[in-house]
Amino acid sequence: MVWRRFVRWALNRLYHQFAWTYDWVSWIVSMGQWRSWQRAALPYLRGRRVLEVAHGTGDLLLDLVGLGFSPVGLDASPAMSRIAGGKLRRALGGPGLRVPLLRAQVEALPFAAGSFQALAATFPTEYVADPAAIAEFYRVLTPGGALVCVPAAQITGGTWGDRWAAWLFRVTGQSASDWCTPLVGRYAAAGFRARAEAVRQARSIVTVIIAEKAAAGQNAGLGA
Repeated sequence: MVWRRFVRWALNRLYHQFAWTYDWVSWIVSMGQWRSWQRAALPYLRGRRVLEVAHGTGDLLLDLVGLGFSPVGLDASPAMSRIAGGKLRRALGGPGLRVPLLRAQVEALPFAAGSFQALAATFPTEYVADPAAIAEFYRVLTPGGALVCVPAAQITGGTWGDRWAAWLFRVTGQSASDWCTPLVGRYAAAGFRARAEAVRQARSIVTVIIAEKAAAGQNAGLGA
């Protein structure tokens, strides 16, 4: 569909050439809810060593540091790496960052097998459904580790701004939930125990997908 191609093109430009506007745009289109949507992933993470896939402007990495995790950020966008690096330097101080940032493609993650206890991805693009990326996620997780993905949110508030934002998310496909069930099935087919949960917030419902790698000695299977 031409509209969908245009939306993908616009989102790609927002993530690369116009990355400097990303925080502002995401705040506007979510009516100030973007950060609370990102944070919906945090309660499902486990262990200490977490890889954030497509870290964007670095806000969730700062959340992870503040909660005592030991995060690593990965992104393919040079612009996002620069922005996230600047935020981390200002917040954490000093030239030696406590949060490593790497630029790479998700289809070939530059980490050894079993490197992370959790992976986090908030509002990812189509890569999250790519079989090659899913295989890489499985490979770099420890047994018993989990990928936590926030792919969509539905705005439920009743103000005119919320209604406008909800319409915008519908027409761009960012609030779509009908593709979450096939996504859960794709992760289950790759060996994960996968499920989707609806997290209710004050003015929205956030979809969270949890895909767990079986612990040693256990068999993977479909989740609820």
